[in-house]
Amino acid sequence: MHHSAARVLRCLAWATALSLFAGAAWAIDGLGYGATEEAARRAAAADLAAAIQVRVKAVVESCTQVAGRQAEDCGSRVVNRTATDLPLLGLQYARIAGGGEAFGARAMLDAATSRPLYEQQLARLRRELTAQRAAIEGVRERGQRYDLLGRQIAVLRAIQDHSLVAVALGLKVEDLNASEAALMAEREKLEDSADSIAFAARLLMKDLQGTVVAAEPLRPSNSREATPLGSALGDALRTEMTGRGGPPMRLGGEYRLLASGDADIVLEIRDGQTNELAGVRGVRLLKAGYGGYRATPLAPDFERLLRQGEAVSGDMRAELVTTQGAQALRFRSGESLKLAARLSRAGYFYVVGHVVRADGQFSYLLPLQDGEGDARFVRRVPADQANHYVEIGEFTVEPPFGTEHLQIIASSRAPARALPRYQLDAQSGYYLITGSQGNARAGLMQTRALKPKVQAGGETAVAEGTLTFTTTAQ
Repeated sequence: MHHSAARVLRCLAWATALSLFAGAAWAIDGLGYGATEEAARRAAAADLAAAIQVRVKAVVESCTQVAGRQAEDCGSRVVNRTATDLPLLGLQYARIAGGGEAFGARAMLDAATSRPLYEQQLARLRRELTAQRAAIEGVRERGQRYDLLGRQIAVLRAIQDHSLVAVALGLKVEDLNASEAALMAEREKLEDSADSIAFAARLLMKDLQGTVVAAEPLRPSNSREATPLGSALGDALRTEMTGRGGPPMRLGGEYRLLASGDADIVLEIRDGQTNELAGVRGVRLLKAGYGGYRATPLAPDFERLLRQGEAVSGDMRAELVTTQGAQALRFRSGESLKLAARLSRAGYFYVVGHVVRADGQFSYLLPLQDGEGDARFVRRVPADQANHYVEIGEFTVEPPFGTEHLQIIASSRAPARALPRYQLDAQSGYYLITGSQGNARAGLMQTRALKPKVQAGGETAVAEGTLTFTTTAQ
């Protein structure tokens, strides 16, 4: 097929995918509560972002399936990271009753107010991308060309982020005749190479001034696991920036393993106050430079199944968080973490854990309260606790170490006879899901097979959320 014809077909398919979600004058809101007004607003914004994320996932899936485009060109990195990295233009807050807590807040994105802001910002970003394309024409000097490609990737990512929220608000967004995958491939040829993790951090932070308020472990592409390599990169970036001073910044990003075994690292630098994407940098870390650090996720196929099958229906959303957040989490031996759950409406939930370690894997049911039989695993959230975080336990990190995926299953109706089959393992103390020893996928399949069915008097609303964290000895 002629290249221009193929491009037109791709654009038409992408436009078709977007049209499934565009056109309605939507308003999106979220509710939150906390001990301070700021805490309540943060919780409300997180709830609103979760509502947007549901629509974002649908748009990204349609882009990859209907349009057949590469995942990174559809904004899939946003789905793999966190909804709170999405730009929320025109965000408004209103005070509401605290419902048992000191403060309550409603966060709102109204289409009438926000859509013009997204139109203006997208137009500005498109002009900037066009200008950068023109600027790179004729540039042959390696360093200059590399910097210009990095700027193009940063602007392209900003366009993707704004487009996804704009579509969630019902705005029609034109397709871009640009590919992040193509820009990344061109940039790879110009990248500096580092023979150690410390030197990679030095190259990434070269000539940068700022105070790091957060430095997440860098994730493998298409994974939420904080691998040993990703954690070491995050630590090295934080160390490299120590003492420099300057405006607050957040560091995050991902890496991709190349056929040679080298790691292509992409760093995102965000404004520490506005969370806006300020720049994208990259470096190639030679395979010999990260010897001794595991770089590949323990179970990428399992993670893919876990993310792709998340159930959402109606206006119910379910969320699991820790006191340290919900993204790129790593806990060291001896540390403690508190788990909390939140449902967007009254309902019931239970939690399944999937443990993946180098020496084995299994799934288990997490006890949520005192009781006998199935009652100990199911927690009820009354209407007056909807959108409130409900603490479900405090845990101390101890060996054996590895990666754990927690899965919250929520329903508007009591999950009678809906728990996976389980048995108490006296040695470990876990309530193991039958058949999951050595095969966490079997535990996941059992859980997914028990989704609530439509019942007389209306459809049962269901929701699912996941939380991934890694534990290490140090």
